Amino acid sequence: MSELYNKFHEHFEVVSADTVGLMEKAFRIRYQVYCVERSYETAEAYPDGMEIDEYDMHSTHSLVKCQRSGDYAGLVRLVLPNPVDVNTPLPVEKVCHSALQNSGLNLSSIPRERVAEISRFSISKELKRQAVRKASVSLVRDSGKQVKAGDSEIMPHITLGLFAGVVRMSAQHHITHWLAVMEPTLFRFLSRYGIYFQKVGPVVEYRGRRQPAFANIDSVLSGIHAKRKDAWEIITDFGNVWPLSRGAKHFVFS
Repeated sequence: MSELYNKFHEHFEVVSADTVGLMEKAFRIRYQVYCVERSYETAEAYPDGMEIDEYDMHSTHSLVKCQRSGDYAGLVRLVLPNPVDVNTPLPVEKVCHSALQNSGLNLSSIPRERVAEISRFSISKELKRQAVRKASVSLVRDSGKQVKAGDSEIMPHITLGLFAGVVRMSAQHHITHWLAVMEPTLFRFLSRYGIYFQKVGPVVEYRGRRQPAFANIDSVLSGIHAKRKDAWEIITDFGNVWPLSRGAKHFVFS
């Protein structure tokens, strides 16, 4: 058991937003990040302080909780296939339609009920600082050295926690492949921990520069285990959430 794993679970917890109260917390964090901190959405459109859209009818959320303070610092959403019509396009398929079409990605070879979108990957700067300040968190850097937590130290732990939430939700809903559109900086950050997505076409302009991406979950998790076993321990809970695949299938391109 790695020091990274021990420190993560000493200070943080991945929580499924499976109650009305936790869903409200998720929507309020989304409002804080998307409306207040980044102005991606108009705050006046959400007078109750909760950012919600039409995809939440068939989505699931996970949060990362600071153990000592009890505060929530981040969340991630997994947009599931529409239960009424699984062929209904996911958000990224609408936003990045041309990029996906021209990329050679062949989604027709994958059962649509197994494809979901990683969405609203959000870490609130303000809520993160509040949680750490209350808890006096100390964490472990990549070098293995324990340090007093600042923004640069706490961000990897929360990010890994959110990714662990994505894997947990995917396992619960029998998802095998992901689509996403992410900031290039997040794309690069994830690669530090062996988390590799396939780039799908060029960077697009959508709330800034964003990279459309695709992944086979088995392939991603096998890659993490090979490069950063300590991160794999957190993300899969030692394979209990998602057992290590044998002969993982590769990305599907025509």
